[in-house]
Amino acid sequence: MLAPITKKLSYAGLIPFVLLSCLVQFAEPPWDFWAANSLLLYSASIASFVGALHWGLLLGPQSNQTSHNFWRDKGAWLWGVTPSLLAWVGLHLSFSSGYFVIAGTLLLALLVDRKQFHHLIADEAYLEDFLKMRTILTLVAAASLVWAGLAIQQF
Repeated sequence: MLAPITKKLSYAGLIPFVLLSCLVQFAEPPWDFWAANSLLLYSASIASFVGALHWGLLLGPQSNQTSHNFWRDKGAWLWGVTPSLLAWVGLHLSFSSGYFVIAGTLLLALLVDRKQFHHLIADEAYLEDFLKMRTILTLVAAASLVWAGLAIQQF
């Protein structure tokens, strides 16, 4: 099972998504613009973080050993940088397009995690607990980004 601090800090990471998307929707200028920019930057950093989880699980002395498992030997290393590159693209788009790209990146990362983390986490109960939490976090974060993206298109 996940440590309680892991869950507390992870769910606390949703506060900026929800708060900033509400400010994008309801705040007056210049706070709406500040929130829009802050949400885009925060979501890009989180997208980078979820990709890096794959590297974190591989770093250590065993990373120099070949396992003959593509995901452990190459796939996770390559995937680990992909969300940050997609988020970087999102940072160069308009707010609404950037939000949609990063929301899509977070959802894609969740799909990859659900399919591939069993190569990196052997404890099934831990993996199930982790993926349950990741699903909730991703759905709330992506919904916040989509909501803000739809709201900002009105301006």
